[in-house]
Amino acid sequence: MSSGHRYEAVGDGNIGVDAQVIPPAQDPTNADDSIGYETSIPIHPKILAPLCYVLPVAGGLVIILLERRNTYVRLHAWQSVIMSLIIGICLTLLFWVPLIPYLIHLLSVVAFIVCAYRAWRDADTLTFFKLGVVGDFAERQVLGSTVLPF
Repeated sequence: MSSGHRYEAVGDGNIGVDAQVIPPAQDPTNADDSIGYETSIPIHPKILAPLCYVLPVAGGLVIILLERRNTYVRLHAWQSVIMSLIIGICLTLLFWVPLIPYLIHLLSVVAFIVCAYRAWRDADTLTFFKLGVVGDFAERQVLGSTVLPF
């Protein structure tokens, strides 16, 4: 089977953002492998991608380590881990400011719910919903570039 699926990044979710086509990952051991919906873990990407956001650091790291075939799932796993680390750093630096940690927690819960929903909804079209610089960095990690986005 030929790999006919394309992964499409839609900016930060805003309407009117130009989409960027991301080529699917290629498995060098199997040239006929259809990467679109097949995963190393025997779970459909429609379930596996949102799972990255349920337990952000742990779930994302486990999926990064175990999943080698599906670019869509790996993009969401990386985005989840990077977003979790940024939130953790912000909480560590701003824990002493009144009400800021509560606001960060609230915004992070909303961001994880939105990302999990979009990962589930967009799994049929393999459209990667990315959160600005975090999504750009996740793309660079999955696609093999080591250039920092900032």
